[in-house]
Amino acid sequence: SSCCPSVPPVPLPSTTVTAPSTTRTSTTTTTGSTTTVSPFCSSGKAANNLVVFANYEGGALTINVDQNIPNIYIGVMAYKAMQITVMGNFANNVRRVFVSGRNSGAAGCTGGPNITSVTPSNLGTIIAYPSSVPVVNTGIGTGNMVCAYSCSLASWQGGCNTGDEVAGFFASQAMAAGGFAQSALSLYLYQTTYYCWSPTTFSLSGGASCCPSVPTLATPTTSTTTTTTTT
Repeated sequence: SSCCPSVPPVPLPSTTVTAPSTTRTSTTTTTGSTTTVSPFCSSGKAANNLVVFANYEGGALTINVDQNIPNIYIGVMAYKAMQITVMGNFANNVRRVFVSGRNSGAAGCTGGPNITSVTPSNLGTIIAYPSSVPVVNTGIGTGNMVCAYSCSLASWQGGCNTGDEVAGFFASQAMAAGGFAQSALSLYLYQTTYYCWSPTTFSLSGGASCCPSVPTLATPTTSTTTTTTTT
């Protein structure tokens, strides 16, 4: 060898092991105009918690509520028909399921539903093709609540909505239904894909595909009047 530097004394590594945190925190990564957060968008400790699922093709989605977080409001959006089922050990924590989109014909997969429904039906509120303008319109998504399939917040969505439009819309519905201010609501997770739920079971413990920001919303004074409850 060309030289032999001396090795200074090095202390032994600590044998203390720090236990992993049980708090559901999130790690944020921003690439260009897309922000991804894994595994959860918030701790689930808010007084009210919002969970959002969105795609283009619709389909049969079973939501397994396996996380004991309080006062869960679920928003589901697709262009085509959806069959939404809520189940799980903590399904009683779900206060409302809002289903919205274009509702344009049968789901885009073999054996998919022809009409949109929610089970249990007493949880479901179907909002057909509402305008997004009174809530949030970024100018990138469309002017109605139609569908969503990506985590991009700054690129044209081909006639669908951006994630912040979708999160803002469902947050406004939850606030109106529950009669609380935005400060009492947190986005817990946002799951999105283009493809059909054919059928798909998603557990809340599965985490978020991304976490769009929820725009500032006006505090509701009365319950929403634009919804139709499923039968």
